[in-house]
Amino acid sequence: MRRMILIGAMLLAAKWVVGESITIDGVAAFVNDGVVTVGEVKEAMGPMLPQLRQLYTGADLESQQQELYADILDDLINAKLIMKAYDADTKLNKDGIEKYVEKRVSDFIQERYAGDRQEFLKNLRGAHMSMEEWRRQMRERIVVGMMKSREVDAQVMISPRDVRRIYEENPKKYTREAKVKIRVILIQGLTNEASRVTGGKAAADALLKIRTGADFATIAREISEDGKAKDGGDWGWYDIRDLRPELAVPVKALQKNMVSEVIRMDGNYYLVKLEDSLAAGPIPFEEVRGSIEKDLRKKEIRRVTEGWMTRLRKDAYIEIIKTSQP
Repeated sequence: MRRMILIGAMLLAAKWVVGESITIDGVAAFVNDGVVTVGEVKEAMGPMLPQLRQLYTGADLESQQQELYADILDDLINAKLIMKAYDADTKLNKDGIEKYVEKRVSDFIQERYAGDRQEFLKNLRGAHMSMEEWRRQMRERIVVGMMKSREVDAQVMISPRDVRRIYEENPKKYTREAKVKIRVILIQGLTNEASRVTGGKAAADALLKIRTGADFATIAREISEDGKAKDGGDWGWYDIRDLRPELAVPVKALQKNMVSEVIRMDGNYYLVKLEDSLAAGPIPFEEVRGSIEKDLRKKEIRRVTEGWMTRLRKDAYIEIIKTSQP
């Protein structure tokens, strides 16, 4: 689960919520003349742990927690390096940045506490955090975000030519299977012979009503016995290959807005209406251009970020304390 830098997720949050305090129980890493504490790493891990505990148990959970710890520690080390680069940069308008930080602090208190500074300070005390420490963390998040915007985001340019090239070089990836948009009426007939007869007759009667002018969706809401009945039997879009043959074969024979004969499958009865279809073939470039550009941008951001972090680490002193990991 080794992830790239999680600055965007962890250090650039637009809204900082005062959380529970974490006991500082050791040094996780020395970074130049500063440290990252185990408490800081664990505090950042906190929001992600419930999901891990839902997905993993035992040794797998322990392994995932170790990887998450390493990832977050790496991110916090990077944040320290970025802050040092900020402090050393003489070209930045730091007065303007510091004023912006103060504005963000004021805006936060106004937005989250309706301007009640005493209530805000009360929450800080409950979290065993001083105003100075909270402001330092807020400042770090804002500065890291600004530095990342300048050093990474502003450097990433995706050309239309590159987007087109990826599309043309990957024809299989950008080809779709035949798709159909269908509505379905399901009448169950599994219980016994009598129910099968009743179900078959109900399906036949419904088909007759539809073919003499009744609305398919209305009939579906009245008699269909699956979870989509309330939606008028709307099953949405399906790749033809994802439908069972008992449904796929008759659906392929339908034209738009036609309704199938009664289909028997697993003892149940089905009526299927074809609402729309898309033939198999290349997906038009315009439909996938945005997703291709997004993927290329992610890859380029990763590449530029890695290069930036490599430069920042080149002359830095970093010592990770292995024994501090959970």
